[in-house]
Amino acid sequence: MICLDTTVLIDEFRAKGSPDAPVNRALLSRRGESCIVPVIAAGEFLDGASMISEERFQQAILWFRTRKVVPVTFETAAGYGRIVSFLRKNARLSGPSQNDVWIAANAKEHGAMLMTRNPKDFESIPGLEVIGYD
Repeated sequence: MICLDTTVLIDEFRAKGSPDAPVNRALLSRRGESCIVPVIAAGEFLDGASMISEERFQQAILWFRTRKVVPVTFETAAGYGRIVSFLRKNARLSGPSQNDVWIAANAKEHGAMLMTRNPKDFESIPGLEVIGYD
């Protein structure tokens, strides 16, 4: 299973299905894997779409209807707490954003690898397998 970070969603939406786009090559190379979208990543994406226009926001809403968007649960919150505590104890909290930590916790809750254009944002999170692409 692959958990999609916001960067993947942005790149995939912009690529409009082009098989030459790096994000689509990365996804196609793992076509046997199911994908999930953390509700936090969906929210980040929809924020950006809404800033562009109402039309883009509505296009994004329809696009997300074709995705498996997973909620934040108590287990996600527990994972978030563990990750933040680990990062604070090891003086590494400055790297990922708060939303990135929630996305990572969601990925770990589902036993998923995380796909992102920015793997460095997630490298300090223990036990998270990260898939990057160019």
